[in-house]
Amino acid sequence: MWPGVLPLLVLLAVLLHPSRCTREIKVNFREKEKQVLDNILGPGRYDARIRPSGENGTDGPAIVRVNLFVRSIATISDIKMEYSVQLTFREQWLDERLRFDDFGGRLKYLTLTEASRVWMPDLFFSNEKEGHFHNIIMPNVYIRIFPNGSVLYSIRISLTLSCPMNLKLYPLDRQVCSLRMASYGWTTNDLVFLWKEGDPVQVVKNLHLPRFTLEKFLTDYCNSKTNTGEYSCLKVDLLFKREFSYYLIQIYIPCCMLVIVSWVSFWLDQSAVPARVSLGVTTLLTMATQTSGINASLPPVSYTKAIDVWTGVCLTFVFGALLEFALVNYASRSDMHSDNIKKQFPSEIEHSSSIDPSSELLEPDGSANFAMQTRHIGGNPSMSQHHSLPRTYQQDHQQQQKQQQQQQQHHHHHPLHRHQHQRYHPNRSPSPSFSLLNDEDCVAGRCSPMRPPRHHSRRSSARSSPSPSRWPSPASSASPLGTPSRTMSRAATPSPPIATAISSAAPLPTSTTVPSQTYCWNLGRKLFTCRAQGSARIDIFARVAFPLMFILFNFAYWSIYLFRGDDNVGTDK
Repeated sequence: MWPGVLPLLVLLAVLLHPSRCTREIKVNFREKEKQVLDNILGPGRYDARIRPSGENGTDGPAIVRVNLFVRSIATISDIKMEYSVQLTFREQWLDERLRFDDFGGRLKYLTLTEASRVWMPDLFFSNEKEGHFHNIIMPNVYIRIFPNGSVLYSIRISLTLSCPMNLKLYPLDRQVCSLRMASYGWTTNDLVFLWKEGDPVQVVKNLHLPRFTLEKFLTDYCNSKTNTGEYSCLKVDLLFKREFSYYLIQIYIPCCMLVIVSWVSFWLDQSAVPARVSLGVTTLLTMATQTSGINASLPPVSYTKAIDVWTGVCLTFVFGALLEFALVNYASRSDMHSDNIKKQFPSEIEHSSSIDPSSELLEPDGSANFAMQTRHIGGNPSMSQHHSLPRTYQQDHQQQQKQQQQQQQHHHHHPLHRHQHQRYHPNRSPSPSFSLLNDEDCVAGRCSPMRPPRHHSRRSSARSSPSPSRWPSPASSASPLGTPSRTMSRAATPSPPIATAISSAAPLPTSTTVPSQTYCWNLGRKLFTCRAQGSARIDIFARVAFPLMFILFNFAYWSIYLFRGDDNVGTDK
């Protein structure tokens, strides 16, 4: 009996082996999956044109829950006012017609690749400009049907969406770009979109944008009413903050440097016309090019942007520096014209500022050696522009001291000469006051007289000699202030030998050619005291006024635009 039972037990063990059972179950599971799809989606069983019923089997609107996963944001264009985004779009709804048996939890869901086999919500992106699906390597789309009839639709798409921007604070602005989704044909009576609970919008980590930073995002609803009904709408607002460091390096610092470079012309000499003109024109053209490049990357809006204020003021400063030189050049030419008129029509000059004691007027041999360099104006030799004394006054200091000692010994006992020296130059030491005379300026040994000498005073003539016409008094010279020197007319005239030498020489020069120079010992005195006459005062004023005004402008500009807050963030949408 036992030998016959043993083979039966072995056969039963083989038939009931777990691996054999599993293999049979897998085969049956795939077959069951096919059977389920045929049962729920077969011909005459499911109509994709009919929307599903409401929740709990009611006749209410179908509820579709939406969530997004932002994969990347490619570009944000200011001039086109748009941005490009790539995202994974998901929506989920309940369709009770698609329920099936899960075989005790062994069949979790069914997967479809043909979206046309089931009913789909007619969602569209209302602010979309362009968009496309991704089909590499296979279409990036799937549909999952769960046992309870819930349907999950997922697709990867790339969109170019419009983003109206408010550029009043550009480039210190924040922009809000929205993504709007709405039903195209189903009204709220048939279809309602809701954000998925929990985390409706997700953003990939380490999202990098070229000129912006994604600060945050907000989800909201935007149902709209038209003459055909009310439609459900969802929107997500992406808040972008513009990176200011790029514009600081590319726009603000170069503009500041151009403005500062334009101020260099204030420190150049007034006569350096080519240098100042080329500097002003170059900075002006560079600033204009910078402004045009900025405007080329922005849309032509009807309001003033923050960058327009900055570039406009910088361009005004550069243009003002060029106008300042034009004013300086005009004032300088006016000063030169006035000086020429004064030289053409000279007045008397005081001896205290034009000549030295008699030791300077006479050579050691007691003869007068005056000379003048004249320039004929309009053919009239009586008018001159420049006069100078002999070359003996340009010798070295030792020779001058030696001559001074000889002259003092020669005239030591002459009371009139000592009286003149004390009268005209009480505290002045002999020093050359006039430039050398060029021999070419004299013709036939005579120099053109500046003007007919005036008659000397009666008082000095009476005290000097009975022949007053031969001894002109020092009053015949001109004063640098344009007024007759009354002090000179009252002074005693020289003795006959000295007067003879003076009368035989040419008239005294009318003005000196050595300008008075003010030496600057520090920068502060140089700014305010060095050559601060006439047109030079305009440059000195500009050196202080232009930087001060630019600093005040910067303070006002950054106070208004940088610390303004978020009152005008983005665009009202």
